[in-house]
Amino acid sequence: MNEFEKIQRDPVSRRAFLQRMGAAGLGVAAVSMLQGCGGGSSSSSGNGNNNGSRFPISVPGKTDNIKILNYALTLEILEADLYRQALNLATGRAPGADLDASPSSYTPDSGVSNLGVLDAAGFAYLRDFAYVEAAHRDFLSTTISSLGDTPVLRNPKGYAFVTTPAKNLRAILQALLPLEETGVRAYLGASAYFVDFPASAGLVQAAVGIYSTEARHSAAIQYVLGNDIGPNGNEAGVPASLKLNGLPYEDKGLGDTFEYFATPDQVIRAVAPFFVK
Repeated sequence: MNEFEKIQRDPVSRRAFLQRMGAAGLGVAAVSMLQGCGGGSSSSSGNGNNNGSRFPISVPGKTDNIKILNYALTLEILEADLYRQALNLATGRAPGADLDASPSSYTPDSGVSNLGVLDAAGFAYLRDFAYVEAAHRDFLSTTISSLGDTPVLRNPKGYAFVTTPAKNLRAILQALLPLEETGVRAYLGASAYFVDFPASAGLVQAAVGIYSTEARHSAAIQYVLGNDIGPNGNEAGVPASLKLNGLPYEDKGLGDTFEYFATPDQVIRAVAPFFVK
């Protein structure tokens, strides 16, 4: 019995899974997936250059929809890992320590807080978002397995910040902010590639759910850093070394009115430096 079948059949496992997904804003999508409404009948037809796929980059998957999910999973594995490292840094734990079973076990290390009246909020965001990103990762992996395909795996050599942040909340959140912004743009840019709608409505719902969560993460971090919380972010306080390759914080003439997207190839280039080679 695989992990997905265990979740489906075992009431305890099912309840725990739904509780975790609910906390991550994916409760309805998780229920749809467990009921078999994930939209797994998608085709790979199209006139793209990826072996006939419409999806523009080479990603594992039997269908375009699975390729999109594996693309998203690649990003969520990265985000979850770097959040885990950041939380370990802020709490004085070893960089490689696994995420604890409960967020309540984490408390800030001495001297790590430097956001003034927003110290508690900043640390709470760091701690809670680490668990949400892990839930996104697990949700996508389970969904791909439930659709009869193989989820992508963690980068064999792991992940690392381009520049290791100083041991204080401001530096740590500044290091994570570009990842959140890239996640927002990545989901928006990939949404057009889902096929066989409305059969794929469950997958689209899950992707939109994660997109909205990433946007809230970005806005919350911008808020505690004192930056503009609009969709285009703010150059202020973001060191050049932490801006992702090809995706700087800049106003592209949209002001704070509309979010803008990044194409899959732009996103992959931007996050490549975080993959240890």
